[in-house]
Amino acid sequence: MLEKLNRLLEAYRADGAVGASLAFSLGDGDTITVTSGLADRATGAPVTPDRLFKIGSCTKTFVAAALMKLVEDGKAELDAPISSWFPDLPRSGEVTVLQLVNHRGGLPEFEYDIPMDPSRSWTPAQLVELAFGVGGQTAPGGPAVYNNTGYVLAGMLIEAASGLTLGEYVRRKVLEPLGLKDTWSPATESFPEARMVRGYYHRPKPATGASSALAEGGEMWRMDGVLPYSDALQDSSDSFPYSGAYGCGDMAATPSDLVGFMKGLFDGRLLPAPLLVTMKDGRTKVSYPGTRLRETGAGLIASEYAGRLVLGHQGSIPGYVTVMEHDPVSRLTIAMTSNAGSGNRLSFYASGIHPVVDRAIGIILQEI
Repeated sequence: MLEKLNRLLEAYRADGAVGASLAFSLGDGDTITVTSGLADRATGAPVTPDRLFKIGSCTKTFVAAALMKLVEDGKAELDAPISSWFPDLPRSGEVTVLQLVNHRGGLPEFEYDIPMDPSRSWTPAQLVELAFGVGGQTAPGGPAVYNNTGYVLAGMLIEAASGLTLGEYVRRKVLEPLGLKDTWSPATESFPEARMVRGYYHRPKPATGASSALAEGGEMWRMDGVLPYSDALQDSSDSFPYSGAYGCGDMAATPSDLVGFMKGLFDGRLLPAPLLVTMKDGRTKVSYPGTRLRETGAGLIASEYAGRLVLGHQGSIPGYVTVMEHDPVSRLTIAMTSNAGSGNRLSFYASGIHPVVDRAIGIILQEI
């Protein structure tokens, strides 16, 4: 099996990826990691199991779990409006705490408008202000629409209620109880930067008259002035400051830690059963253009891989793509990270990781 997985990652690299790391655990078994390719093209350093990758929106599952811990400790109520925390926020009396993390808060979005200024340091309040300056707000409780602003507000709420930074709260309440030592929140805590792989971004010039819609190949981030158009992969490691992602996407981890987190969550070692049910059940059907996301819970999204409906998250941030999933039927937990990415969801560099995960699941479960 390991030989097949190694060949699979080598084929992914041959197709154009720079480096990849894949970890998995089946049932109560040990976590196994396989790696391929380069952590840094300039130095030729290889990807090794201890290398950190930016995990983008997989951060959201950690933050949602941290919010549930806050509820468990009696410091917040999921059905309560957020107006007691954010009295000046428009319609805050209608948005509930839970809706911050289940994409149903009707909040405006900032991701497609945030300037990619590597030198800028953002505060969470500035991200929220940006969202309300560029996006439209809709009625809370309506259809699920993928939203980063809710997770920024969730992080701010956690900090206000706990008196800790978001990174410190996640560490104390989520990471340490599960024995996870290779996961970090760089926006709010120091981390071992030397272990971070470099990220590489594909930004080809769009064809004349090409659509700017994400579902049709439009670019997800505003990279003008940061990276030029080029058919070659460009180092984008520092394009998106961690503070610009905060509670919706700033975290870095190893795939083995992502597996450990997901196993601990689904094995019931982190949350009481009712709060885990809140995260994973009662999902709303939704279609996110250009992704495999099918149904959204609170920090856990159902996606289809290898013909199975699995629960977890996927994340992308300039130069990095991550998938972490748990199959409740087989009890397979798998995470894969890549340090090549694209703002164009139709690009191989954005979507090529998904068929690799399909095949990896099949190999591990001996279905192919």
